[in-house]
Amino acid sequence: MQAQAWLNRFAVLLYCGIALSFSACEASVTRRVLATVLSVEGTAEVRQKGHSEFDRITPATLLQVGSLVRIGTSGTLNLAFLPNTVASLSEKSELQIDDLAVTKDGNAMRNDVRSRMVRLLLLGGTMQVSFNRLPDCRSDLTIKTPQGALSANSDCIFLINVGEEKTRVTCVYGMLASHIERADFLIEAGYFQEFPSSDLSPKVAAEDAQAQRDVMSMIETEHELQDLAGRQRLLKPGFLDR
Repeated sequence: MQAQAWLNRFAVLLYCGIALSFSACEASVTRRVLATVLSVEGTAEVRQKGHSEFDRITPATLLQVGSLVRIGTSGTLNLAFLPNTVASLSEKSELQIDDLAVTKDGNAMRNDVRSRMVRLLLLGGTMQVSFNRLPDCRSDLTIKTPQGALSANSDCIFLINVGEEKTRVTCVYGMLASHIERADFLIEAGYFQEFPSSDLSPKVAAEDAQAQRDVMSMIETEHELQDLAGRQRLLKPGFLDR
């Protein structure tokens, strides 16, 4: 009898454990979100997922996962992929949004965002990016190019240029990880990296004229992006909840 009672209690405990496990899993909800246009100058177009034609981008345009964005000559497009990830695309750039996702804790009453994820494919042109971690939330950014990939999970400011044959990355603040030809490298603030190259190690930006120009451009663009993002927060308070 004692053995049977022990088995019954064990079965009840096991059932409760499984139920709690499923409940915890269900509390975590991941949803795809839309990128926000902060400003646009000149010509910028988007082909949304499932569409065959490109449409002109305006300040009211929302960019969904799977969108292909292209910037015309003399055009500039400033975007907020998420509140902590803002970027500026220069003329003749082409970008695909592979994924924008937010995972929330359905049981939390406040501070419910557990993680934010941005996945991009820069096919050509120049993009300047400002990425920040947010308190109590995992944040990941990955940018693929035809020549390699970049990832960030800490605060960073950088410029990435994709040409016909090479990709060039200049880090202004923080640190990036690059994955090139099955090898991983770290690009720290004040360094740049070109790939493919016979020497894939990062170089000092202060010793390269183009890298110095990239640093100055990124410093100016960073101020503009943060100002535009601040205005967006005032216009749409819910923007912070993404």
